[in-house]
Amino acid sequence: MVSPSEERYLEEIYYHVLEHGYARISYIAKSLNVAVPSASKMAGRLSRQGLLDYEPYGMIHLTKKGFAIGRELERNHKVLENFFRLIQLKEELIEQEVKNIEHHISSEAVGKIKDFMSTHFPE
Repeated sequence: MVSPSEERYLEEIYYHVLEHGYARISYIAKSLNVAVPSASKMAGRLSRQGLLDYEPYGMIHLTKKGFAIGRELERNHKVLENFFRLIQLKEELIEQEVKNIEHHISSEAVGKIKDFMSTHFPE
């Protein structure tokens, strides 16, 4: 089980890896507005959990397990964005609201939101 803090880092690493093929601690620290040592410590923790391939001062790559979790986090993010659009939250608030809750809501709950939206509001 990944904690909300670990999810936040993992999601950011996932997006960097999708865009660049790898991530670096400095990118992650800057993106999350944290100190480099904090980002490095978290990368080490995620690596020990088998989610990253990471050596200090090197590139970060996701393992298959890390990539799968990252993909799930991305899907959950999109479901929550779509939900907030559906309930007509102001567009400029959506990204911040998703970030506020996305790592504190279970995938099961997000799945229920997705099912509800597709049943009651098919595209």
